[in-house]
Amino acid sequence: MNKKILLLLISLLLGSIAIQAQQSKYGFRLGLNYSDIDFDDNSSGIFGGDKDARIGFAAGFFATYFLSEKFSIQPEIQYSSQGEKTQVLNKESVNVAANNPRSFDRLNYGVLQVPILFNYHITNNLHISVGPQAGILIWEWERAGNYEIFQFSGIGGIGYYFTDNLGVDLRASYGLTDVIKTNSTSTFDATGVNHYLQLTLSYRL
Repeated sequence: MNKKILLLLISLLLGSIAIQAQQSKYGFRLGLNYSDIDFDDNSSGIFGGDKDARIGFAAGFFATYFLSEKFSIQPEIQYSSQGEKTQVLNKESVNVAANNPRSFDRLNYGVLQVPILFNYHITNNLHISVGPQAGILIWEWERAGNYEIFQFSGIGGIGYYFTDNLGVDLRASYGLTDVIKTNSTSTFDATGVNHYLQLTLSYRL
């Protein structure tokens, strides 16, 4: 499907939801990611893991449209800093010393993400969320050229508002598509998906 047509359909869908919504709220979120990359088992020379996870920054804006007292839909746009510290067994690696056959690559990259969450409000203050998330790579620090431009993932989480305005969100995201792409002509030959835990403070205007 043409990307412009898809974008138009999404805009019309969100517009119709906004019109039918009984109530709407807007705000922003700031917090941290604890992210990691799961490499394919067939990848050679790659050693990642939870102990090598990266702590990154996350920030975004959201709009919550209440469809009923218990259900709402929440489109967002956010910047998310992700990656991990990975060991690569290759003497030609960019970070390796002459007497050390193993490099420590900081796989740091930034993604502009568009989550669409479906919320179930257990109480006025407590809700659970689930939904898809699309992302586009906008920044890469190391191993440039080895990251996929478009990334998709699934997310789920729980949120609690201490007041009408201030709340906290805890989310988990797991990649549905690779963030690392295979490049057999480089010193880094692997595929892998990203997953992370995200803790943020939310403020509703």
